[in-house]
Amino acid sequence: MSKIDVLSEVFSTLRIKSELYFRAHMNGPFSVSVPQEQRRIRFHLVLHGTCWIETAGEQPYFLQEGDIALVPNGSSQVLSLEPGLPHVGLDKAIESGVLKDGMLTYGDGPERTVILCGYCRFDEDLDHPAVGDLPSLICLRNADLGGEPWVAATLKLLVFEANLNAQGTTAILSRLIEIVVIQATRRLSTRSETDERGFIAALRDSNLSRALQEIHSSPEKNWRVGDLAVLTGMSRAGFADRFTAVVGVPPIEYLTNWRLMRARFFLSETNLTLDEIAERCGYASLPSFSRRFKKSFGTGPGAYRRMAVTN
Repeated sequence: MSKIDVLSEVFSTLRIKSELYFRAHMNGPFSVSVPQEQRRIRFHLVLHGTCWIETAGEQPYFLQEGDIALVPNGSSQVLSLEPGLPHVGLDKAIESGVLKDGMLTYGDGPERTVILCGYCRFDEDLDHPAVGDLPSLICLRNADLGGEPWVAATLKLLVFEANLNAQGTTAILSRLIEIVVIQATRRLSTRSETDERGFIAALRDSNLSRALQEIHSSPEKNWRVGDLAVLTGMSRAGFADRFTAVVGVPPIEYLTNWRLMRARFFLSETNLTLDEIAERCGYASLPSFSRRFKKSFGTGPGAYRRMAVTN
């Protein structure tokens, strides 16, 4: 069996999509606070000039042309010409500035910085630790990407396309932002200095990664904790304790949640019958699948599919 790409599976199932807010032309000594917002990953791509970004409990990060900041989990943030300036809320900045045709002009004085702002959204009823465990701020700076030309190339293409501003630019930018989010998450999974708890840490752990590979490859199997423990070469108790401590949920709970996530994907993105989906997601019968689905999401799979089609 070939090795499955777990991270790609997760982001595909979450159906991550990006949207643009506006292109912000910031003038003078600007400082704008962006409020907290749930279930979205905001991004700020610096197209011209420099700025600082700060989230609660984190040191300010300096960004210059071509750098991008990702703010997962809807954390609040402040964008400014320099740290410490008194800031105004984004709503007031929009009210006092000019927002027209996707362009926001704000502040007094010469133009200092141009920032492309937007967000990534995903299935709001799904809570996968790959997204939930991300840090409150991720900054990708060209100066730090010398050994990662694939990431640097994506950022450069983002800037080129944003400045081109031609037919198709919005669609291309949206796809590139989605790529950047996945690249940024992948970078965390390969860096040993990051946190040793969470889904990304589990992907770095050879034993836990093997268990996740098997769960994602064959979610329909009647997995038991002992089966997964044997595959990883660990004792049943040792595996269960380590999986729970790192991933944040017990192995069978993760398996159940993943099956339900895949079910939502199949219901909205495929023409598989309900019986076929139940089987692919490890349920012995359609009634048992329907009961579990409704208990988790408040509606049955048939009703969910009808709503997904109309939306």
